[in-house]
Amino acid sequence: MTNHNEHIDALIARYFSGSITTLEEIELQEWRDADAANEDFFRDMEFVFFASASIREHKTFDTDKAWNKIAPTRVNRAKGEFRIGNWKSLSIAASLVLVALVAYLFLSRKDAVPVQEYAAAEVPVEFTLPDSSKVILEPGARMVALTGKPGSREYSIEGKGRFSVAHSETNPFILHSGEVQIKDLGTEFVVDARPGNDTVFVAVYEGKVQFSTASQEGIELTPDQEAYYLRSDQSFHTGKEESRIEFGSFDFQGQTLDIVSAQLSLHFQKEIVLGNPSLANCRINVNFKNETLPDILEILALTLQLQINENDNVITLKGNGCK
Repeated sequence: MTNHNEHIDALIARYFSGSITTLEEIELQEWRDADAANEDFFRDMEFVFFASASIREHKTFDTDKAWNKIAPTRVNRAKGEFRIGNWKSLSIAASLVLVALVAYLFLSRKDAVPVQEYAAAEVPVEFTLPDSSKVILEPGARMVALTGKPGSREYSIEGKGRFSVAHSETNPFILHSGEVQIKDLGTEFVVDARPGNDTVFVAVYEGKVQFSTASQEGIELTPDQEAYYLRSDQSFHTGKEESRIEFGSFDFQGQTLDIVSAQLSLHFQKEIVLGNPSLANCRINVNFKNETLPDILEILALTLQLQINENDNVITLKGNGCK
C-alpha cells in the first residue's frame, strides 16, 4: 500500500512540470526509496503523464533518449519508435490523472496568495514573514513556502539561516530539509541545511525546537543546546559537529570585504566588523577549502594589509581602506 498524501501528490506534479525545487526533489526521492509501493505509484504516474501526450496519435521519438529519461516498465520498445502498449485500455485512466495533475498546476499558479519564496545572493538578507517572524538568510540560502494558503507557516529551506519565530500553539512554524523537520516551540534558532552537506545543524538561543523526521521522534532542544542530523545514517546527535562548526569553505571572487565579513560572521557565529568604512570597498579573489576562521583572517590580513583585533568576542578588521 502506498504511503502518500496531498503533499506527495503535489511534489509529483511539480516534478513532472519541471517546477520542483532541489529540496523537494530530494524529499520526493526519499519517499520513493522508502517503499517499493511508493516507487510503483510514482512510475504509474510517470507512465500516465508521458503516455497521455500520445493518446490521440502515434508519435516517433529518439528511443534511447526517451528510454534513458523515463524507462517505465510497461513500455514496449520498437525499432525507431517509442510505443506504449494498448492505448484504448489506458486512455480513460490517463486522461483522468492528467486532468488532476493539470488542475493542481493551474490552481497552484492561479492561487490568490502566491507561494512565498526568499533567497540571498551575495549578501545576507534579513526580512520579516507575514506572521511577524524574523529571518536572516546566509548568501546562497533559499526558503520556499510549501503552500500559498493564507496563514501557512511551513517552509522548505536550503542553506543557512537564523530565525526569530512568533510562536503559535495552534499553527506551529515548521521548516523542512529533505526528511528533516524543525518545529518551533517558541524560539530563536539557527538552521544550517546546505545542499550537498551530510548534516543538518540546529542551534537554539531562546525557547524550544523539536528536531525530528517523519519516522523518528528526534530530540527537543532548549536554550544554548545544539544538535545535528546525519543524513547518511539517519541519526541525531547532540552538541557541535566540530568539523562543520570549526571549518568553512568559501570561494570569494571579486567580492567586497563587507560581503566577505558578513558571510564569515554568519558561518562561524562570530561578530566581524570593519574598523574603517572604506574597507568595505576592498575586493579579494581567494578560495578557502575547510579552513579555520583564524587562518582565513590571517590570509585576508596579509592580502589586504589589515590588522585584526578581537575584544569581547567581536573581531575588528582595521586598515587604510580602498577607494
